[in-house]
Amino acid sequence: MPGTDHFKCRTLRLAKPEQTHRAAKLLAEAFGIRTRADAQSGHLTLLYTLPQHSLLQLVHHLEQAGIALARHPIHRLQCQLACYCEQVQLDNLQCPPHATKGREAFSHIYQQHPHGDRDDTPEELRLEK
Repeated sequence: MPGTDHFKCRTLRLAKPEQTHRAAKLLAEAFGIRTRADAQSGHLTLLYTLPQHSLLQLVHHLEQAGIALARHPIHRLQCQLACYCEQVQLDNLQCPPHATKGREAFSHIYQQHPHGDRDDTPEELRLEK
């Protein structure tokens, strides 16, 4: 079961605000994701899980349908950064987990060490003080 960091809520800004409802319907039908369209601002909000879908896949599908994203540099940078972060997260999901020692190993090592006040001075030298 995917963790909470796999659920994504992304907002895209479209170049033509009148296409938001069409884009929302297109993605909802094609991928079964939840969408919300705001035609006044041109924002399209997407809710999806990362292992099944990615922002890059969804944006590519929109572009294939002739729906363009806003060309403002900030919006493009946000989208590219989100796509990059998702790709890194997908790559990390495919990596095997590192073999780490459990707590028991460290507690066993700790129990083997001598504890308490320990003076390595020989007995005859301790009595001379």
